[in-house]
Amino acid sequence: MILVARSIVRTAVTCRSYHDGHHVHHIRARHALADRDLAVHVLVEIVDGKTVQLSWDGNRVEFQHHDVDAIAQALDLGGDIGEWIPRWRVLVLPGREPEDRTVFTLSDSEHWSDCTSPKPETGPIGQVLNALV
Repeated sequence: MILVARSIVRTAVTCRSYHDGHHVHHIRARHALADRDLAVHVLVEIVDGKTVQLSWDGNRVEFQHHDVDAIAQALDLGGDIGEWIPRWRVLVLPGREPEDRTVFTLSDSEHWSDCTSPKPETGPIGQVLNALV
């Protein structure tokens, strides 16, 4: 069986971080998807437009992500029930098709780090680009 996962990230130009709450590295996503038997089915909600709330079995936990709008878009496509894999801090959301999945990492507020900027371009073109920023 082949599992298809993708990460919706519209901020790829402004952030290059793979820390919790940012981009999902393909190796981490692969490990998380392999450990889906450890997942907890959760209700996923966006609170105040900036916090991701997961609820299950009377538990309610809030997390951060650098692009909450991307998570909201994924929720619109596949519904608000996802799989939380705590070991990898990965949230798996369904897509329109049963094989389609979108994966995100989430960060608790204690471990949150801001986005990291892309490396500046070098050479003549990079000098022009960096002068414009």
